[in-house]
Amino acid sequence: MKRQFAALFAAVCVTVMPLCTLAYNNGVGLKPPLGFNTWCTLSDCHNGDNKYFDRCNEWEIKEIAEAMLTNGMYDAGYRYINLDDCWAAMDRDANGDIQPDPDRFPSGMKAVADWLHAKGLKFGLYTSMGTSTCNKGGRPRDIPGSFGHYKEDAATFARWGMDYVKVDWCGGGLIDSKVQHTELSNALNATGHPIFLELCRGYSYDPIPPYVAEVAQSWRVTGDHQDEWSNSLKVIQAFMTPSNPGVPFAWNYGDFLMTGGPGCDTNSSSHCPQSSDTEYRTTFSVWAIASSPLIVATDIRNMTAIMKECLLNKEALFINQDYTSSAGKLVASDPSCGNSSTGQPNCPVFGRKLSDGSFAAVVANLADTPSGNLTVSFADLGAPPAATFTVKNILQNKSYGTFTGNFTTPAFAPHESLFLRFQR
Repeated sequence: MKRQFAALFAAVCVTVMPLCTLAYNNGVGLKPPLGFNTWCTLSDCHNGDNKYFDRCNEWEIKEIAEAMLTNGMYDAGYRYINLDDCWAAMDRDANGDIQPDPDRFPSGMKAVADWLHAKGLKFGLYTSMGTSTCNKGGRPRDIPGSFGHYKEDAATFARWGMDYVKVDWCGGGLIDSKVQHTELSNALNATGHPIFLELCRGYSYDPIPPYVAEVAQSWRVTGDHQDEWSNSLKVIQAFMTPSNPGVPFAWNYGDFLMTGGPGCDTNSSSHCPQSSDTEYRTTFSVWAIASSPLIVATDIRNMTAIMKECLLNKEALFINQDYTSSAGKLVASDPSCGNSSTGQPNCPVFGRKLSDGSFAAVVANLADTPSGNLTVSFADLGAPPAATFTVKNILQNKSYGTFTGNFTTPAFAPHESLFLRFQR
């Protein structure tokens, strides 16, 4: 099996680029994962004083799973249901093993994993490299991290049948991220059970060190993504010129998608958006063209119109999952918009050539003021300068007609974008 995987990996890397680097030789992460995380389901994600902040339990997980199976997400390719910093008990068991909070997961983690697997879904969880995690999740004491237990926790996660591990950088014992991330990576791989590893923090974001692509399937390109435009803007800017290329088994990750808005600090499936639909379209479009993992952290039991428009758009998901073509990045900008205070373009063009020979682009006005018409040169996308394409608005499923050499967009409102497909 490993020989078959190695042959697949080699073929993919020849197709994509010579910089392709193997993370785990275990067969997961060929494509960016699509899924859900519990972090913002009931709360605004960063409200540590609210009684619904960072909660999760097995009943919620089963409801989320049933929603994913019936709301169109499963049919669109979403598979992962991931727990954040909310599931573990305050103490390890008598043998020193990590264990779930008995009030939140009374059936145990393996039982929940088995239930999800029987539905065709995958299960993930969170830990920290240090002695404790980053958040108590409503409990009176710190939650144990994995420091000093990397091998033991990896074996436990594998025994439970976990498919995904997100690792944070909190607690004591944090010394050297490369050494410690490598140790956990090796421990997970040594179990023989395929587990997708996401690195959250601990390393420099500017530049991101090359080692992350050698030990994990994905890594965050910047800090936490929150449902607020100035924060989304920082992540979008980080995707413009990533330190490491996003390639099979090693993906740049923009953190959770906040499409539709987080919870409202109540025990319900309501959403309290802190961004506009225009801003949700722009963030989703950049995540998609950059082949970031698409892990939504808003409540999918209540799929609002903007959530359906973005998260279920099969053409956008095809672009995101097109692993044999290079991930999208900044290819041009419109000089009429000028630059931001950090020197990055206010009107960037993210572009990529797709495996079927077509091209995709996200054209955006990231400024707080309207822009005029913006022009996309086909040559900037990697096409012949005099190429002729039919141009389509992906999210609106609308054709603009046929153009030669370039395409000029309508004027943009602040934070507005177009996700475009160029086909012969």
